[in-house]
Amino acid sequence: MLTFTGDHVAGHISMAQTPVVFVAHSMGGLVVKKAYILGRSDSEYAQIISNVYGIVFLATPHRGAHYAKMLNNILSTAPLGAPPKAYIADLDTHSSALQDINEQFRTLCNELSLFSFFETLKTSFGVTKLVIVEKESGILGYPQETSSPLNADHHSICKFTSQEDPNYKSVKNLLKLWVGRISPSRPTKTLQGRNSNVDSKREIDNIIGIRERPEVDLDYHRSRVTSGTCKWITQRDDFIHWTVNHEMPNHAQVYWLLGPPATGKTTIASVVTNELQLLGHHCAYHFFSAGHQTKRKAAFCLRSIASQLASSHDELRQRLLDMGEEPALASTLRSDNFQDLWDRVFEGLIFKMRFDGPMFWILDSVDEADHHSLLINNLNKIYALTPIRIFLTSRPMRIPSAATSLITSCFLTESKTIGDIRLFIQNAIQNALPHDEQLQEEIINQMLMKAEGSFLWVKLALETLQSNWHTQEDIRQSLTEIPNGMEDLYARMLQSIQNQPSRLRFMACRILTWAACSWRPLSIDELRIALEPDFKNFVNLRDTILQICGHFIVLNGSKISLIHSTARDFLVSDRPDVPAFVDSRSGHEHLASVCLHHLSTDSWRQVFKAVDDSTGKQRTGLKVNRLVLAEKNHPFLGYATCYWAYHISKSGVNSETLFQSLNEFLTKHCLSWVEAIALSSNLLYMTRAVKYLKAYIRKRLQYLKCNPSSTLQSLEQPLDDESASLRQWANDLIRIIGKFGSNLVRKPSSIYKLVPPFCPTSSMVSLHYSLIPNKSIAVTGLSSVAWDDCLASVSAGEDASASKILASSAYFLSLMSSSGTVVIWNAETFEEARRLVHDEYVSIMALNKSGEILATAGIDTYRIWDVSSGKELNRLPTIPHTFTMAIALANNDSELYLGLDDCSVICIHLASGTETRRVVLGDPYDPYLACPSAVAFNPDLTKIAMAWRGKTPLIWDISPERNQSPYRCSPSDSTESIRAPEFLKWQNDGNTLLILCQDAVVVEWRLDYDEQVTFDHLQCREMTVSQDGNLLLTSDSVGTISLWTFPKLDLIYRLINDNAFIKDLAFSPDGQRFYDSRGSVCNVWEPDVLLRPDERDTTDRSSVAESSTVSEPVITHDESSRSAVTALACDSSDMYYCCGREDGTVIIQDSLSGKKIRKVYAHASTSSVIVLSWSPSGKYVVSGDDSGRIISKRLETKEAGKWAVFPVFDLRVDESVQQFLFDSSEQLLLISTSTKDLVWGLRAKKELCRQSWGVRQNRRWIEHPRDSKLLIWIDPETVRIFEWTTLRNNSETERRKKKSVKPGSPSTPKTPTTPITTSCRTGPPSLNESSKRIVQWLDITPDRRYLIYETLPDTGHISSRSTTGLHLEILSTSDLHTESLHPHGFIGECMADLEGQVKRLVGTYKDRIMFLDQDYWICTWRIEAGLEDVRRHFFLPKDWLNPSTLQMAVVNNQGTFLCPKHGDVGVVRGGMRFGLEPAF
Repeated sequence: MLTFTGDHVAGHISMAQTPVVFVAHSMGGLVVKKAYILGRSDSEYAQIISNVYGIVFLATPHRGAHYAKMLNNILSTAPLGAPPKAYIADLDTHSSALQDINEQFRTLCNELSLFSFFETLKTSFGVTKLVIVEKESGILGYPQETSSPLNADHHSICKFTSQEDPNYKSVKNLLKLWVGRISPSRPTKTLQGRNSNVDSKREIDNIIGIRERPEVDLDYHRSRVTSGTCKWITQRDDFIHWTVNHEMPNHAQVYWLLGPPATGKTTIASVVTNELQLLGHHCAYHFFSAGHQTKRKAAFCLRSIASQLASSHDELRQRLLDMGEEPALASTLRSDNFQDLWDRVFEGLIFKMRFDGPMFWILDSVDEADHHSLLINNLNKIYALTPIRIFLTSRPMRIPSAATSLITSCFLTESKTIGDIRLFIQNAIQNALPHDEQLQEEIINQMLMKAEGSFLWVKLALETLQSNWHTQEDIRQSLTEIPNGMEDLYARMLQSIQNQPSRLRFMACRILTWAACSWRPLSIDELRIALEPDFKNFVNLRDTILQICGHFIVLNGSKISLIHSTARDFLVSDRPDVPAFVDSRSGHEHLASVCLHHLSTDSWRQVFKAVDDSTGKQRTGLKVNRLVLAEKNHPFLGYATCYWAYHISKSGVNSETLFQSLNEFLTKHCLSWVEAIALSSNLLYMTRAVKYLKAYIRKRLQYLKCNPSSTLQSLEQPLDDESASLRQWANDLIRIIGKFGSNLVRKPSSIYKLVPPFCPTSSMVSLHYSLIPNKSIAVTGLSSVAWDDCLASVSAGEDASASKILASSAYFLSLMSSSGTVVIWNAETFEEARRLVHDEYVSIMALNKSGEILATAGIDTYRIWDVSSGKELNRLPTIPHTFTMAIALANNDSELYLGLDDCSVICIHLASGTETRRVVLGDPYDPYLACPSAVAFNPDLTKIAMAWRGKTPLIWDISPERNQSPYRCSPSDSTESIRAPEFLKWQNDGNTLLILCQDAVVVEWRLDYDEQVTFDHLQCREMTVSQDGNLLLTSDSVGTISLWTFPKLDLIYRLINDNAFIKDLAFSPDGQRFYDSRGSVCNVWEPDVLLRPDERDTTDRSSVAESSTVSEPVITHDESSRSAVTALACDSSDMYYCCGREDGTVIIQDSLSGKKIRKVYAHASTSSVIVLSWSPSGKYVVSGDDSGRIISKRLETKEAGKWAVFPVFDLRVDESVQQFLFDSSEQLLLISTSTKDLVWGLRAKKELCRQSWGVRQNRRWIEHPRDSKLLIWIDPETVRIFEWTTLRNNSETERRKKKSVKPGSPSTPKTPTTPITTSCRTGPPSLNESSKRIVQWLDITPDRRYLIYETLPDTGHISSRSTTGLHLEILSTSDLHTESLHPHGFIGECMADLEGQVKRLVGTYKDRIMFLDQDYWICTWRIEAGLEDVRRHFFLPKDWLNPSTLQMAVVNNQGTFLCPKHGDVGVVRGGMRFGLEPAF
């Protein structure tokens, strides 16, 4: 193969670039496994090995053969036989060679598809017939393996009689299916730098969070299909019509198969899937499972379908890969939020794409989905460019009325399946009773009579008969004794378990408990570890399970599960006078205890370190699950890590033992668990664990309150302290995700040293895991001892005022109506991403469902924008003589819906700009229908609500089959407020309208019941509803924000504010964050209460009453309203810093404690200090505010830490100051504004000279490093030298700086360009490209050898300047007097590569540049060293990532980092001691 890869034949693809499938017979399978093992360890074969997709084994003796010795004897005694073969001895069942191969292959084959066909017929050896490779040896038993029998002996299993041979068809269909998965109808090509479609498919699965490929389920269910069964479904006329129906092509066509439990619906779904795949259709499928909590989630179903569709559609695959590169969007792809996934991925991507044929979706057992109603309702509303056919199976349930989809239903009756059951029984007994057709028919008829259409009953009955294939009387007796119906059959199976000896009965109970209560099916290896607290050293656990568990357990490869969901219901349910065999609560308690015990050991830290060390050099991304590497040697680790909290939530709350285990785990081993989660790259496991922990806390607290005499009251801790402690742990864990999540995934071990110092001092993490100060970094200066709910505060500009705010997963948007500007902020970093300028007054804006498209309505035009790029997609004129009150995008964003003030609704097709529909809601001259004060579309655009002052609102149905008469409400005395409506907001169900009235009362109008409910306790002026409809967010007249839960609107959270005018509120799509808009500022909030347990997941049937209790609301204060730090300077001693604030004060504070030392002076309270400088000796301080006032003071330190303050000057300039600069003698001060510079003598206290440039300059100043009488001017294009005392240009030393060009660019000069000199003048260089960029930051290294500065595009919005487009420059000070001033080649190359990783420069420390990288790590780099010298030291929490405060971040001479945060200054010491790893 390697030789062939080097022999490139014209027109052919090299084998090294082609996916490979091996088909191996007998010992050939062993050879292939060994070759694969060797290839994985040899770099020469790396490319071939990376392209191996799968292996098909035909009768391969994986575990050896019992007849190996006999085979050798036969070979040696045959007349013309060969001598005995030494290698055949290695085929013995106890062969160490085979064991070595299997052990190595098991650890290396996780990425492979494996299929094992095994023989069923005996092979002739002269007078003897033997099965050479038994089934147990012919299958591997790995999770990803699928196995199937072939009707052949050991020789004929690989030799087919014709193309009609059933064995040939089975192997051919498998290969055809695999080829389709590998390369759908096209050659394998690289995908934007990725190796192959196989690699990109794996990357998609990692991004989306698909750990177990869907083919595993399909292959398992398909392997259980009896040949010839289930064909009737595909031959039905209604099914055939469904596959080819062209009616309503943009809407889904649904075929719904309904039937009782255990009647073969899942098997039929697998057959339908297989048939559609063989026809070459785009086919995606999902099998919901009540026994697999992940696979029963509707959100996981969406992720699985998206992954499957992406494997055959290049554009979709690329779009998903691109989304995976954006942290905010990547979290959406892995989310458990169904609606967010549906809106973003399906409506936002898939439904807008054209496939080369219809899509077929097969969804089995939708009744077992966690949100089946939500799933079905969304399926019924599909509007897509490509026709979609959906095949559903479920137990009998109500089929919803479909407004758009066409639904064909088929009820699964016994008459439809009796033929399949007959074939199933016949196939099972014909080998056992091959010569007695009469007995076969008798058995078939009796079983058909008792089966009542249940395949499961037949399967279990046949397994019961297997032990009685002795005499006809035994068989007939067994048939008579087998009870009718599943309930009685289960009872008999259970009785067989209870008749066993007590130890075996207990062992079976433990196994069945794990099978019934586990989150997902466990593997044999996982179960072996899980059983160790009670049973150790199993000889063969697989055989033990099959022998003692009474046929309740089925093995799918190496995974164990209950035979059916009805078996689980039977085992965990009480029956008359008989308690449940598996008590659910005590079962979950046992599972939780085992998981916690497994995780509560110090050894995990060393295990994870070994994983991190082995993968660190590979630069694994955020999507790679590295925990699986640890699971190879610790198979139960992954399960315990991900699901312990699930079992906690399902446990009884009266177990003190469990509580103590939980407390010990949290206080001693919690951080190693967080590291394990981070290694998995899926922080949703941690989010889910917090939800389950909260559910347990709530249930336990309620139990203790209801049972005051409980023995638990004897705890050392009071009840409130106990619950508060657990709540704090839940709060800490969710804060760790929100503030450190992405960087924890990048460096999981940072949880030990880098995270605890940033946690508040009262947090549980800080209390239990804080290290000795010298062993870690130290964070001081922050006044808050608790977690802050405010993540960020961003400003759109001093003169801006935001009127509306919207949020998507990736961005949040604020609208400045007066200027028609929309500012788009990154939801992950809170930086300004871009601005959309509508160029006229904009009254309203709306996002599409996926958050990717924005519509804005101005006075003269409507405009449609792409949010991610800022591109204007459409521009349409407004409707003449009308004002737009509501706007929405519809039908895959192809249409624009407008609600106008003339009481009409207009639909415009965006591509053509034509009006496609107009609905006039009434006579415009009717006094009641005059210009409305508020208009709102419901979410699915089928209804519109309008309100008028002094009148009750009206609602119209605007769907095509609409009723012209509006919905009217008749207010009662309790709902009289509805006559004064001010604002309308629809609930997500589209049938409930919230009406905010003038007296701050909210009225809920429920159309389904034609009733109104008044809520007069909210006192709100603004409101919004979460996407899931569970939460209401309000603000009152003084800016206090409150969160309420539906349906009773109970208060759960309040953020108290004394005096703030909030204009608008918005939830993030996942409901775990909210935004408010006040003036020019938008605040981002992420309170802990928004992470709420899902009632479907966290409560069991016996705890419904407990789950309905309302927790005490969380009351906190708005710290974002404190006077913000707007300017910062630090002294040279690392003892103090000086800060200017937005209230005009200038204060000196202690850098160790953050305490205020002295208020030095104050500007006007209405002015903000924007520039502040402290002289190196600490003798002078100078500040400038936004009104142009400049104040300077002289400082002296007195005894006992007191400070004396003396005036120097107080003056005003006609524009705000940009920079202050002291000379080295501290006798001169440079004051620089955008258009002028002046020098003041500090001793003389007067102005010495001034230069006015006439136009705005984008430069910074620094003192000459070699001549203290000179100043250096640096702008984006030039470096000039001036005299300090005269500000005269020194023409002999002015030089034009060479542009920095990245290495390899076509424009890279081969030799330094000739410097451009200018004649002596006092003015600046002429305006050119330099006016488009600005020097944002300038510094000199402590050894004074290099000048470092950064330039940014000049947007004109200084307070929110983005770092996009940042350029870095380093100039050697030795070149300042030479004829060639430009970066040295080596340094220039490094900077060109480095600037793509730099977010902003912070300062210099010793011989290193300090900067903040794109992941918000504080990094340093030694000038003149290569990029391998870049070191990451520590990262900043997300709530420190405020763009305006990060601009003020500084580092002092001792390496202490200072950064403002919500009115405080965070001080980070010791960070330079942690040079964790090379950054690149």
